[in-house]
Amino acid sequence: MDSFVKNWLFPIQCVGCGKEDQKELLCDECFSKIHLNQTLFCGQCRARLPEAKKICHKDFPYLLGMAADYDDKRMRDLITGLKFKFWREAEKPLGKILTTYTKGLGMNWKDRIFIPIPLSKQRERERGFNQSEMLARTLARVLSGRFDNEGLVRIKNTKPQSEMDFEKRHENIQGVFAVKNPEIFRNQKVVLVDDVVTSGATFHEAASVLKEAGAKNIVALAVAGA
Repeated sequence: MDSFVKNWLFPIQCVGCGKEDQKELLCDECFSKIHLNQTLFCGQCRARLPEAKKICHKDFPYLLGMAADYDDKRMRDLITGLKFKFWREAEKPLGKILTTYTKGLGMNWKDRIFIPIPLSKQRERERGFNQSEMLARTLARVLSGRFDNEGLVRIKNTKPQSEMDFEKRHENIQGVFAVKNPEIFRNQKVVLVDDVVTSGATFHEAASVLKEAGAKNIVALAVAGA
């Protein structure tokens, strides 16, 4: 369907205020009302790290970035719309939120390798896309990094983390990821990208296998933290 006709029949409505005839699913006014974090966090205890350096849990495999709070209804509606209702249009405002947050950290992201958390082939076919891949591509382009969606692979299908009890998520995700061609990541700075972080189990498993492959200074970025 032609985009003009589609927008005429189904005008884009802001998920925040409900205004129609918008260019995106989040209008500028509602975007400005979303509270963006200003630091990275410890991946284990979520202490704020204003200087982006580990001051606690120094053996933890990654630093955590969370752009906003999943409890914000606007964030929740955009993310669930993208993941479960297949609103591909939600990628644009979510990408804007994540890049605005990441730029605000004041770090040099150039030449880092941006890696999306891979979906199972079955789930990606059902959804038609990997939302984490879409976000990672946007970040790599805007921040002059390198995008890679082949080096980290999912080798085992599991139940979606969202369907698991909180305490069982680490067990559910164990052994799910593997690294192809480890030499690509040896001594490289890596950025993992996902839409939401809750227990951190998925990031931990992915970061651990990348560490074993020789990656260093891993940052795990999520649009929202729950």
